[in-house]
Amino acid sequence: MNVDDEQQEDVPCPMCGEHASKLVLYGRDRLFARPGKYRIVSCSTCDLRYLSPRPTFEALGAHYPSSYFIYRTPEELPPFTRPMARKFAFLRWRDSLTRLERITGRLQPSMNVLDVGCGLNDYLVALKELRGVQGIGVDFKPELATYARDRLQMTVYPGTLEGVGFADGEFDLVAMNEYLEHEPNPRAVLSEARRVTAPGGYLTIEVPCVESLPARMFGSRWSQVDAPRHLIHFTGGTLTEMLRRTGWELVHTETFGIPYVIGFSVLQALGFKRLGRLTVWQRALAMLVSLPFILVFPFVNEFRFAVARAV
Repeated sequence: MNVDDEQQEDVPCPMCGEHASKLVLYGRDRLFARPGKYRIVSCSTCDLRYLSPRPTFEALGAHYPSSYFIYRTPEELPPFTRPMARKFAFLRWRDSLTRLERITGRLQPSMNVLDVGCGLNDYLVALKELRGVQGIGVDFKPELATYARDRLQMTVYPGTLEGVGFADGEFDLVAMNEYLEHEPNPRAVLSEARRVTAPGGYLTIEVPCVESLPARMFGSRWSQVDAPRHLIHFTGGTLTEMLRRTGWELVHTETFGIPYVIGFSVLQALGFKRLGRLTVWQRALAMLVSLPFILVFPFVNEFRFAVARAV
């Protein structure tokens, strides 16, 4: 099946290899309003939810244009919004670090940390500012590696984790924040992460929580469906099982929310499109429509945080 004439492929379950599946829902590209719809299915054997058919690896790049809001550097934002954007990013990753250190203890400057799918490197910037950790990133967008090198004086490798070829046991901590749902072969990348992590080292993961109230409430218009960029949709059980199969022991998991993210689901439910470029007024509108949810914020956690240990 083709969507807007793109090349697609039918895939077996990315966890167990089973071909039999059942339809869960159809997703659309609501960020960039491309025509067509995508099937999100559930494996008949292990219950993992995934996109099939999906764009081929070569076709996926078209769904991550340079105008995508997660790639907009602070220098590209209107001057009056830059301080707020920097503050939001800092607080976002400070909170993530707090959750992590409740499990691992305080991170030390001497630790070797790798962030897979690092984007604009905000997570590693926060680790450097807060703990003195000089981490390394990997992202498939070459422009982001150049930005990190030239603007941040930090190291980011372009490409995939498997393609970089780090040494066995090189890292004490590997982070995959808002990444694993984008990965065509999560089992392979988790296995590679285990290889490059020292025994007893940690993996920290953040993924959308398909069992959350917003996921059930908004259905196909939930912002975290995000077809076709989100290829994998984990439940707590399927994430635990995939970690087990790739040499990791889950030691902690919890759900959490990110302020104002639910606003994007509200806008999509109201019919807004092309939110992938996220103008200033759209960002403000998302914040505004999120306000009614503040009173019930503890009940609308949309993301899952997990920490696993290399065994």
